[in-house]
Amino acid sequence: MLINNKKIDIFNCKPLKFLVNHSNYSNESIFINNSLTYSEGYIKEGLRSLETEFLFKGSKDDVEKNISRFIEEVKKSIIKKGYLNYKVNIASSEYIDILTKYSNRQSIKFDVLDVYEDGKSITTTKNTTININSPKPCYANLEITSTTSVISYTVTINDTEIVVKNIKANETVYIGSGKVVAGGKSKINDVDMFEFPILKPGVNNITVNRADVNLKIKYCERW
Repeated sequence: MLINNKKIDIFNCKPLKFLVNHSNYSNESIFINNSLTYSEGYIKEGLRSLETEFLFKGSKDDVEKNISRFIEEVKKSIIKKGYLNYKVNIASSEYIDILTKYSNRQSIKFDVLDVYEDGKSITTTKNTTININSPKPCYANLEITSTTSVISYTVTINDTEIVVKNIKANETVYIGSGKVVAGGKSKINDVDMFEFPILKPGVNNITVNRADVNLKIKYCERW
C-alpha cells in the first residue's frame, strides 16, 4: 500500500482493514399535488466512504509519533492499493485499543472523492478506438506533436471536435485537466472546442484529419 506514493512501512505500520463502499445515489423526484404526476428532478451521487484500521508497532513514543505523522500524511491524500488509486479526505480517526505496550490499532474513516486505475495511453496518427471498461467516464489528456509546422489539426473524440491551430514544429500541445499549454505558455486562443475531451464507458471513436501529426491520449479509468 502506498500513501501519496510513499510506502506505509516508513510509519512502521500495516493495514488490518480496508473497506470501501460502492457508489450511492439519491433521487430528487417528487409527486406533484398528491397526484400521479411527478417531477423527475435529478439523481445526485453521494460520497463513498472508506473504513480502515492500521496496526502500528514500536515503543509508546515511536507509535505516537508515527500515528501523528501518518494522519497528517493521509488527511488529504491518494491511497494506492493493488491497481486502484483512492483520492480521499479524512472524515474521522480514533484509537481503537492498545494491544501491547509495543503496538496500537488506529481506526480512520475517509470520504472517497474518486477511485481510478493507473494511467493508460495510446499513441496514433490515424483513426482508432479506445475501449473504457470502467462504469464511469474519464477525462482524456491529449499530447499533440508534429515534426513540421501545421496550420490546423482536428481530432474528434465521439462527438467532441477539437481544432488546434498554429502547431509549431517539434512542439507539443497539451490539452486536458482544464488547461491548453504549449512551450510552457497558454495556447487556449489557438484551440476551438466546446468542452475538454472525455472518454465514456464502452467504445470511444477517435478520428483525425491528417496522418502527419502524432496524437497521444492519456487517461485513467474510473470506478
